[in-house]
Amino acid sequence: MLNTLPQALTRLETFFADRDTRPGVIGRRYLGIPKPEDERLAALLCHERDASTRMDGSIGGMFVNTVWTAWEMMDLGLDAVQGGLSKVVSWVVAFLEGKPTSPAPTPLALPNGAVLMSEASATFAAECLGLRMLLRAGLDDRPGVLRRLERVLSLQPTLPDDLAACALGVVAVSPVPYRNRLPGCVARVADAQRPDGTWANADLLHMLESLVLAGIRPVQSVIERAIPALLGLQRPDGSFDDPPHEERALIGLRALLVAREV
Repeated sequence: MLNTLPQALTRLETFFADRDTRPGVIGRRYLGIPKPEDERLAALLCHERDASTRMDGSIGGMFVNTVWTAWEMMDLGLDAVQGGLSKVVSWVVAFLEGKPTSPAPTPLALPNGAVLMSEASATFAAECLGLRMLLRAGLDDRPGVLRRLERVLSLQPTLPDDLAACALGVVAVSPVPYRNRLPGCVARVADAQRPDGTWANADLLHMLESLVLAGIRPVQSVIERAIPALLGLQRPDGSFDDPPHEERALIGLRALLVAREV
């Protein structure tokens, strides 16, 4: 029996219902089924992440892990200027503004589950992840951040699909006038979308993560075309992977919610 969008959302309600994790808190929020203790849980999860940072603000000196920790803390409600998060953000700024950028380790597994095999691709993806976080944190006035943003924009038209998704995620959280380039970035990935809604050279959920960051109106038709493939991936427990990957389930949820608005 074919899975339907309402059935998929029901499965995800069950999947996220009792998870005491960041994806659990955020998933319940999107689904409109928050638990009374979620606010306290979010504060506890932020405290755990703060406690895991070194004195210099990093997570074990690892760039991607540190960037993702900052992103998670913002998801959970912290402002970028707040104590523990401010220290983490400052470490990422110093890392990206240093010269030259160190190559990323390979293979590089991104938090969304996509894996980059080549050093060049992994380094670009990691840089985009860092830029995305810093722009969300409001640090678009730093010359070093803007230089890297302009470089990403200059490369975007010629990037392979997986890296075009990384660039799209950066542009999606960029301020005007850089965000004015968003329609072109969305058109670039839409043109590469196959008839079955997938991309030849990009993980489906990796692409959907960047698309949902762009907001409903610019990407709705692209996501709608991807929904049959996404529904085909969903497992009976609501996840899209074996073993279940909470972050990818959260991305899938957000894409389904965008499609529901059609």
